[in-house]
Amino acid sequence: MRKLLAMAVPVVTLAQCAPQCAPAPAGNYQPGNCNSYVPLFEEYGLPVSTFKAIAWRESGCDHTVFVSDSDDLGGGLTGLNLKGSLAGTWYDWCGLTTSNVTNADTNVRCASVAYHKVGLRPWS
Repeated sequence: MRKLLAMAVPVVTLAQCAPQCAPAPAGNYQPGNCNSYVPLFEEYGLPVSTFKAIAWRESGCDHTVFVSDSDDLGGGLTGLNLKGSLAGTWYDWCGLTTSNVTNADTNVRCASVAYHKVGLRPWS
């Protein structure tokens, strides 16, 4: 009887229906590898060499970095500070919050908005 039941229940594994069943990758970002973020910098019209250097200085090229101390709140790849001089502006400009600052796409999109509005001021 067990053998019949096992045969009657179809089993579908991820490998059998891939790629249709596989979740879409959020990005091929590798924390610590600045080059993995280059396509994102290009997509948002940022100067790549400048923002690779910023990403290295601010987070070690790791979009998952989150900082909370007396002077800083936020971080992510480009070190966006929700306590800094632009604290009240980030949400208005690009919807940046403590909940999404470590999302690589959101972080770089917000960095792009800031760069195109005020240049490198947020990183000086």
